[in-house]
Amino acid sequence: MMEAGGPPVPPQTPGNPNLPPRGSAGEPGGPGAGGSAAGKPSGLWWAGAAAVAIILAVGGYFLGTNREANNYKEGSAGYQQIYKTGSDQGSVAGESAGKKSGSAYGKKVGYTTGNSAGLKQGQVQGTADGASAALGGLTAWDSGTHYIVTTINPTLQGVPAAIHSRSAMQAGFEYALCKSNPSIVCTKPEK
Repeated sequence: MMEAGGPPVPPQTPGNPNLPPRGSAGEPGGPGAGGSAAGKPSGLWWAGAAAVAIILAVGGYFLGTNREANNYKEGSAGYQQIYKTGSDQGSVAGESAGKKSGSAYGKKVGYTTGNSAGLKQGQVQGTADGASAALGGLTAWDSGTHYIVTTINPTLQGVPAAIHSRSAMQAGFEYALCKSNPSIVCTKPEK
């Protein structure tokens, strides 16, 4: 109630005369604080808080996106770091794959080359061994010279005959099988 001639007196809160009445300007949750009568924030306060949160989130996203985009600009520090990381990882992976692939390729080429070289070397050695066995171990054959040879059964498998002895034919002699032993060559001076 108001009396004439004096200041207005606010209504008293029931139960405690020292507290200001509910809904007064200085009380939390009162009209000056933007709250509801129950001391909880109003819907307007929540709408404002949500708007601020959305603005901060969108700003943070674009700021982060912009910084991330700068990492892909050639020459930037972020670009150099990304390049170095990729290069290092690629080098390690490439070297590992190269070693495996190179080792397998090297084994294949080495086997093929070694097998081919061994086969050729074996053929050369086999030919030399066969020739030596067939010629009875006799060396220093003169090309253009005629020889009379005797053969025996060879000791090396695959060689059909081996030379047991040889003698060079001489000019001025006639050569023929002996009548007394046709397995021997007889000689007589030419007439």
